[in-house]
Amino acid sequence: MQKELFARETREKIENTDPYFLQNALIDKCDAEDVLDKLLYADTKTYLHELLMKQDQMSMAASIESRVPFLDHKLVEFTARMPREMKLRGGTTKWILREAMKGILPTEILDRPKMGFPVPIGGWFRGDFKHIVDEYVLGSRAMERDIFDAGFVKKLVAEHNAGANHDERLWSLVNFEIWQRRFIDGEAK
Repeated sequence: MQKELFARETREKIENTDPYFLQNALIDKCDAEDVLDKLLYADTKTYLHELLMKQDQMSMAASIESRVPFLDHKLVEFTARMPREMKLRGGTTKWILREAMKGILPTEILDRPKMGFPVPIGGWFRGDFKHIVDEYVLGSRAMERDIFDAGFVKKLVAEHNAGANHDERLWSLVNFEIWQRRFIDGEAK
């Protein structure tokens, strides 16, 4: 899907670029024997780092003092040394934490599925905020840049409007066009 997204000229310009270079370098650098540990190491150095920065910025923006309870460096170092079976058991994530909390937390909390903080952007882009996609993804300014394949982008939006889940892709395209306008075109906020 990534290859289909870009226009031919863009593909030619980036064909020797490896978007996974950093993650692969971190996996190669990690001296762990288990693949799960290598992946967790790379995740900690990339995604988790970014997520924590966002959490910190958003809490400060709302004047909220927040703490991330399981990120004391001694606890992180300890869990990194734990055997794979204690980190992931079958399809059960956080198995050791769930076991440790038995009898302390109610079963309905221990057994509930993981819950993030999703924003219903997909529904918004199909409804009240469809005009955002129309302007920043399908609009003439975005299309005339010839960075993305117009046919593929139109197909992506049509599929999303028909019920497919392309919310993160569309969100990225919207933000990319806003970035273009601000930093390439020089528009003010």
